[in-house]
Amino acid sequence: METYNFSDNPSQVFMSKLNQRVFTAQDFQLNNLNNPNAYGNFRSGLVLNQPLFQAGEAVLSYQQARLGREMAGAIVLNSRQQLLFQVTQAYFGLQLAREKLGVVQQARRTAAEHLKIAQSRVKAGTAVRADVLSGEVQLAKLTQEEMTAATEIKIAQSALSTVLGLPEAGSRPLAPAPKEPAPAPPQLDDLQKTAQEKRPDLKHLELAARVAQKEYAKARLNYLPRVRVVAEYDVDQRRLFGSSADSYMVAALLNFNLFNGLADLAKVRESRAKQTQAQEFKRELEDRVRHQVTAAILNLKTAQERLKVAGAAISQARESLRLIRLRYEAGLTILVDLLTAEDAAKNADLSRVAALFDTYLAQAGLELSLGTISGPAAGGEAEKR
Repeated sequence: METYNFSDNPSQVFMSKLNQRVFTAQDFQLNNLNNPNAYGNFRSGLVLNQPLFQAGEAVLSYQQARLGREMAGAIVLNSRQQLLFQVTQAYFGLQLAREKLGVVQQARRTAAEHLKIAQSRVKAGTAVRADVLSGEVQLAKLTQEEMTAATEIKIAQSALSTVLGLPEAGSRPLAPAPKEPAPAPPQLDDLQKTAQEKRPDLKHLELAARVAQKEYAKARLNYLPRVRVVAEYDVDQRRLFGSSADSYMVAALLNFNLFNGLADLAKVRESRAKQTQAQEFKRELEDRVRHQVTAAILNLKTAQERLKVAGAAISQARESLRLIRLRYEAGLTILVDLLTAEDAAKNADLSRVAALFDTYLAQAGLELSLGTISGPAAGGEAEKR
């Protein structure tokens, strides 16, 4: 600590000379005491302020700081998992859009073949022109659906690029989607326990409750005294680097808060209320986590059951289409029946594809609710799981 003062204040001049050890008998003359000449003093000091007893406040503050660091880590992990879920949704959304386009394109090719059959039968005189018109209408409808499906791919590519923050990401080749549906979930009780242990947002509120608890403990410490030791070493001189005199001082200080207008009591009540609030937030999130896990499991099971039903419906729809096509070629049925069978087969394919990708999204939703999500799995990775 460096200070300099230059003053003709009687007390300042008196103390400066005294600290410099240059006080003489002449300085005791009344005129010199009352009307001194301006005098300067350079003071170089080294001060040590050492707390001896803080009632544990420093320890609690250190513990709060460490908890705060863990809270920051939980926030980062939660944000990362939310981002991974968004990437998973965008990835499977793009893969689903491509699969839908493939189904519609196959249906359009089938409709074109059936239109050729109708045209051949009209030329042969075994069918009316209305069949050709119906076939052309069906082909036009599927062409529109193909255009819509192609647009959905572009939208899905944009969504993937946006969530990744890479403008060209959506147009790049993607790892193939898994061919098998997501596996069945384990027991509900085991998953609930996993979620309570792994969820980063739940961990964040748990840490926040502990921070609030320690803040409440700190507030109660204000009723206890504080003890500290102060040591000071000074060097006084009239001119810098001139003759000097040194001195030291050691003191022990006891601070005891007897009354400060009930501020300490208000602080205790406030910190207690915040602690209770943090605990209630944690309990509320625990209830929501249990609900989210339950809902995610049910969504996954429902998607798996839908996939089974859709798989059986595909076989039936394709066989029905094959038989009706043979009957139409033989002149035993009308084209409307064939077009209806086409739509049924196409819709069955679309339902199966949607149900398959719903199992992937439901699995991702379950992993998010458990706090274990690691991103979308490609075909090879899914088989390893």
